[in-house]
Amino acid sequence: MLSSATQLPGVQVEKQSHLFLASGFLFRLGLVFETFEDVRPLGIQIADYFFFASLLLFFCVPKKRLLESTGSGVLLSGALILAGSILSLTSGSNLSDAAGMLARIFILFVLFAPLSVVHSASIRKNMIYLLAGIFANCVIVLLQASVFPGIVDVLTVNPTGSVSDWGQDVGRFAGLAGHPNILGLSVALGVLIGIGMLLSEREGYVRWVLIFEVAVCTLAAILSGSRTFFVSLVSGLIALALVQKLNRRLIMNCLVAIFVLWGSVSYFAPEMLSQYGNRLSATEANDTENYGRLLTAAAAVAEISQKPIAGWGVEHFGEAGMTFFAEDNGFLGAHVSFLQYWYAVGVLGALGFLTLYVIPIMRMLRALKRKRSADSANALRLGLSVYASLFVGANLHPILFNRFLFVPLFIFAGFAAHAFGPKKAKTKVRRSAVQLPAPKLQVTS
Repeated sequence: MLSSATQLPGVQVEKQSHLFLASGFLFRLGLVFETFEDVRPLGIQIADYFFFASLLLFFCVPKKRLLESTGSGVLLSGALILAGSILSLTSGSNLSDAAGMLARIFILFVLFAPLSVVHSASIRKNMIYLLAGIFANCVIVLLQASVFPGIVDVLTVNPTGSVSDWGQDVGRFAGLAGHPNILGLSVALGVLIGIGMLLSEREGYVRWVLIFEVAVCTLAAILSGSRTFFVSLVSGLIALALVQKLNRRLIMNCLVAIFVLWGSVSYFAPEMLSQYGNRLSATEANDTENYGRLLTAAAAVAEISQKPIAGWGVEHFGEAGMTFFAEDNGFLGAHVSFLQYWYAVGVLGALGFLTLYVIPIMRMLRALKRKRSADSANALRLGLSVYASLFVGANLHPILFNRFLFVPLFIFAGFAAHAFGPKKAKTKVRRSAVQLPAPKLQVTS
């Protein structure tokens, strides 16, 4: 279970300053609104307001703990991506056009990444807040599809795109995530975390809450029509099954719950299930979405080969493999985030993107070989499954700077770095705690 006692070795939360605790609370509030992509007061995503406020409070903390977060791979990844972005300016970039993208990269990888690692101690609290936000977005999707079709139009603020009713237009719902595939990937993350916590949860009422959360989010994913949800979730569950200890009773309960949920949806909403099944079965090469993704990926590789080192320029993020499709009457870029990074900011950007996944995964695997508490081991196993799910999802739909993808990666990377770290710090604290002043010898006559 990811209990409230699951803390990083050597970190005593009760002795941290009130400013640090307040910074952590604001950071977790940001996790709640990570998936609310279409809520942007003054053009800034709502989660960023909480992250910036958390960062400001952290700067006021007398004793900062940033140095304790080294080794996570996050800082190295950010440094490579930022260096690649600067190097890409040599490709004839217009500095004024590139400034916006440079600012976004700086904020995500230089400011928010270390902040996420610093607050990665209370992994259970972080996951609960993240789950709460995903669950709220899923409830909005259910309302949008049933009794309140206009709820998205009411709640959105300066949305990124058109706030058309996906239910009426194409039979797919996006909630406040801005796009059905973005909703699908974020819901896959929520369902995976819910199942991961359920596998080790001991409290009965908490288990029922998690089951309810998984059921609601699964229904929202079906309404989104996102195949990204299905593929990402399956990838994460396979990774979780490979590292999770066998629990036959719990596996049987999960299977029964899946069959009950599937049967209920097929009885009460057969059209919804049939539509989602048709999208999953559309895997033939002549399907528009499938061959479009293949063509754009091939085009992106050809473009990258022309400027493999410096890339085409940081301002061209999202333009890799851009191809016009008459069926959709528009342009479509490569759906592989890795190719988008290589195309825009060159080989350093590509290496930075891979580093964000490779180093934390290696640390989690090596940390699991050490003797850790059951709570820490469960958190590491969940982290591995989350990394597998988000890596697959990010390369099925271009996710360039979205917080709901990167911030969870930063959090688990920070937790893995501390879990893998040496135990000297912990031993040192214990020794200092038991040191007693030398007794004074009194000589009596």
